[in-house]
Amino acid sequence: MLIEQARADASGDSGTWPSGAVIGAALADRLERLPPEQIIEFHQSYLGTASRAHQWRVCASAFLIWNYISDDGFSDFKAGLVGLGQDAFEQVVADPDALADHPMVRAIAAGRVDRFALAGEAIQFAACQAYERRTDDADAFWEALDSQPAEAADGEDKPAVPWSGRFGSPEDAAQIPLRLPRLHALFASSDSR
Repeated sequence: MLIEQARADASGDSGTWPSGAVIGAALADRLERLPPEQIIEFHQSYLGTASRAHQWRVCASAFLIWNYISDDGFSDFKAGLVGLGQDAFEQVVADPDALADHPMVRAIAAGRVDRFALAGEAIQFAACQAYERRTDDADAFWEALDSQPAEAADGEDKPAVPWSGRFGSPEDAAQIPLRLPRLHALFASSDSR
């Protein structure tokens, strides 16, 4: 709900899809209004949600859209997907090839939107930023996280095909058109390269 509200704040009346950086800034502003404990709860919930996108086809999607991928880049991309809102995120987790239908992704492929607009580093660190503003202590967020009990893994949704942490081999490149046919076709024919 907070991310949906932050996305609405970020887009204003324009009706356009704001970048992950703009959504992250709006999210930090909203989170700053919460008590520190709720900011930590939000961040833990965010981590659980983003982990559901930790799968090979999502990583391949990031590679197709950005023509590049790294560990940090993949984390940024997953955060950007969370920033698209719950409905879009759920669609992508269920079928990453559904990104080919998303208006922002289509605009990226057409060259109307910067291909890195989905980078959501600011979304990932919105809770940290808000916590620091709230407490006036740069380390307090990480200390609060460290003091939290570890979450039980039994109740978490795990991705169907998790990402191994490696990507970019010739075998990966050969699998992309087979496993993401619509997204591959969209970016193979785009002028955004």
